[in-house]
Amino acid sequence: MKKFILGLLVILGVGAQSTASAQSFTIDKDTVKGVVSDNGAKVTCNITNATPGAIKIDWKVISHNIPASPSPWNEAFGLCDNQYCYISGILSGSTQTTLDIAAGNTMHMYISYTNAIASATTFGPYYVTAELSQGSTKDTVTYILNKWSTSVNNVASKSADNVVLYPNPVRDDLNIVFAGMNEVKSLGIYNLIGKQVSAYKVNGTSASVNVESMPAGIYMLRLMDGQGRVVAVRKFNKQ
Repeated sequence: MKKFILGLLVILGVGAQSTASAQSFTIDKDTVKGVVSDNGAKVTCNITNATPGAIKIDWKVISHNIPASPSPWNEAFGLCDNQYCYISGILSGSTQTTLDIAAGNTMHMYISYTNAIASATTFGPYYVTAELSQGSTKDTVTYILNKWSTSVNNVASKSADNVVLYPNPVRDDLNIVFAGMNEVKSLGIYNLIGKQVSAYKVNGTSASVNVESMPAGIYMLRLMDGQGRVVAVRKFNKQ
């Protein structure tokens, strides 16, 4: 009888652990890129409820390089969930909570720009990283925005898609390949609160950095050009 009870407790314990570690939501892309035209923009990320019941998600902006007001990049900015579109004040990092997302349903979380952006005299790239959490699940999404001509942006988007990190998750050496992105001159690794952990100068279209001494967790890798502007952002998991 004691063996039976012990076995039942082990099974229940495993089941509870499995339930606790299950993701409550998923994000379709950790980085989304968009073109901002004189008519405005809508750059969308999709968040899906992975539970059998309705959930609310807490979120906040943890890092960004949007210029301060009176820049049109700031004054025409909006970040929207399924409840409300928040103006640039949300960039300060205040926590918001979505409305219910039904089981299996998807919420569109997007950056919106009005046509007031037409007066912008800088063209990016600019980025906004938001952290989302619900229960034990925590993840991030980074929006990258450029106000470039269509032809230039098409080349840049294709280049940014060539960024490859491996292995991911990583224990010691993280390899980064950014083929076709000759403008990349430095790399920065940041934690989820936007604090820089390390920085590296690069030459060529690949690099290898040792992250063995970093604590386990999720980090953001930013690839930057010679002026320190963010060209691409990738997420990796340090074991």
